[in-house]
Parts: sequence; structure tokens; C-alpha cells
Amino acid sequence: MGFLQVITFSTDRIDEFIQREHQWVVDSTGKRTSVGGQLWGDRDHPGQYVALDWFDSYESAMVNSHLPETDAFAQDAMALATGEVVFHNLEPVLPEWNSGEDALRTALETSTAVPGLFADDVDLDILVPHGRVRSTGAAALEEALRAEAPGRDIELWRSHATFDGFVVEYAYRTHGTPSLAAGVMLVTLEDGRIQRLAITCAGNWSAETEARVLEETGALGPRVEETVR
Repeated sequence: MGFLQVITFSTDRIDEFIQREHQWVVDSTGKRTSVGGQLWGDRDHPGQYVALDWFDSYESAMVNSHLPETDAFAQDAMALATGEVVFHNLEPVLPEWNSGEDALRTALETSTAVPGLFADDVDLDILVPHGRVRSTGAAALEEALRAEAPGRDIELWRSHATFDGFVVEYAYRTHGTPSLAAGVMLVTLEDGRIQRLAITCAGNWSAETEARVLEETGALGPRVEETVR
């Protein structure tokens, strides 16, 4: 993530806080710019909490902070707090989570197991309509990639961090026998290499299927009006 806001506070009315936060989510639909958030409680100090909010950039966070809905929520949250509310505005120093992202994209584009990218016993797990592909090891992974196509042109690639890797929303067009495939990849990293690659794919669409699906549902990726959250 490009920017992380950490808020520490204490309250003995956490249920009211959560209810008010849920209302803010509803009120700010289509306006808020946060790309994710979590609320944590301190197990050693009951009543103390840490709220995490992720943003693409500092500028994006400031847009979110200046929303009238955010201001109203902040005032209500302050009233529920039993002590000082502390804000920490954090920027990444070493964003390791996406260290393998570019190499993974290259692996898909070329149908090769890029050296050093995958663990020796990498687990590949692909769910497709009416079937599943499973393999272990970098060589078997490369074989599975080549079985689908000799290469791919990436048309959609949107990634976000997880606690142990990252997730990618993707769409690509295969070489050889052209088809469009779209889905989501969950990447698990261990010691800087991909240990598990779990893919859920909508299948390889023919030109006719692609035309029908896109006509019925619109372009792949987020809707234009939903890009600002």
C-alpha cells in the first residue's frame, strides 16, 4: 500500500463505535478513498484499540479525511473515546509485499518459471469452471502454464497486499489460440519466494463468449463510478 493511517484510542463503548463506523461506510459509499481497513483490540489492555486504514497515497488519504461524512464520524468517535486519540501517518520504507509481483507477471506473459521466483515445492492450485488443476514444484507449474498457452498479453492487473503476500485481479489474452481469461490470484510468499499460487479463473472465453459477456456486464475491472471509494 502507498499510505497507512494508524489510529490508537481507548473506549468502553466499542459496540457503539463499530455501529457508527458501519454507518460511515454506508454514508460514504462512492466517496471514500480508503482501499481497506481493520480494527484491532489489545488483548493485554482491554478497552484499547488500533484502527488501520490503507490508502493508495497520502493525497488520497487527505481527500478521505476532508469528506463531510468522515468529519461527522470522527466527531462521534472522539465522543466515544475515553482518552487521547492518536493518529500516525505512515509511509512504506521497505514495501516487500510486492517483491515478486513484476516477476510473476513476466512468468505469466512468457509461460516460464522465472528463476528465483517460486519455491522449489511451490503449490499451484487453479479452479476453473467444472474442473481443477493442481501441481507441486516450479517445473510442474511451468508445464501447466505452457499447457494453457505459450504466452499471454496482460490486459488487467490490479494488486493489493495481504499479510503474507498479495492478491491480483487479472485478465489476459492467450497467444496461439486466442482467448480471454479473467480471475483472481492469491499469492503466498515465504522467504521472498512464492510458496503457493491459488487461482480462481472464469475460464478461457472465445471471441463470441467475450463479446456476449462484455455486452451484458461491461468492461472487466472496476466500474468507472466505483474507482473512487
